Amino acid sequence: MTVSRGSKISGDKSLTKGLMLIEAMSKSQGTRGISELARELALTKSNVHRLMQTLIASGFVYKDEATDRYELSSRLWRLAQLSPPFAHLRLIARPILRSAVDQADDSILFAAAENDELIIIDQVETQKVVRVYFSLGQSFRMDQIIRAGKGLTALQQVALAFRPLEQTLSDSESKRGRITPAKLNQIRKAGFALSQGTWIADVNAVNIPVFDVDQRFLGVMSCFGPATRLTERRFPTVLKILRHAAAQIAEKLR
Repeated sequence: MTVSRGSKISGDKSLTKGLMLIEAMSKSQGTRGISELARELALTKSNVHRLMQTLIASGFVYKDEATDRYELSSRLWRLAQLSPPFAHLRLIARPILRSAVDQADDSILFAAAENDELIIIDQVETQKVVRVYFSLGQSFRMDQIIRAGKGLTALQQVALAFRPLEQTLSDSESKRGRITPAKLNQIRKAGFALSQGTWIADVNAVNIPVFDVDQRFLGVMSCFGPATRLTERRFPTVLKILRHAAAQIAEKLR
């Protein structure tokens, strides 16, 4: 849940503010103070202090008495380990991805779609000497340029093209990602998107959507590697491997 400054809060306001506070602290490299969190979240200092006391009492936050600053405890992380998000989907996808990597000779990742974000839930690496690696759990908005790139990655473009039709591309998304509805329509018709050194120099990627048996969009599968190995000539073969893997995942979810 990402709530920006000035966003309208609905539902249980205390719960929503508490979650906003946890999210803000989770993005910090160290301890945080009441005043800075209040400014960031557009809340009063007394409100943040009250919420912080609840989080401390619940074991989610601890206070450094020497500095009068706060930090998240490990409790949230420990709870997440008990039932990690997308655990069932990852369990199904892992052997299928491993088999696909053996055939493709390059790494493959699976990024699940959640609202307007993509979360990398699994990745199987090739054993080749030259590899490209992404972090599991890494998340990023579908419509936001990452790593100071010139535009959206092909991975994001596939997600925007195949997400539910009611989630049409807004003007703000178009400007943020430098992508047009016409381009997304082209990707929908083709059923895939390619990247040829446009995001990371000398790295190519083939990206396809993944659906369940009811054609609900689940996420994006991407095969990526050095351009010297994952050449344009190999794209059709890799595309066929990815589509077969996506069909297997859908079947396993039946």
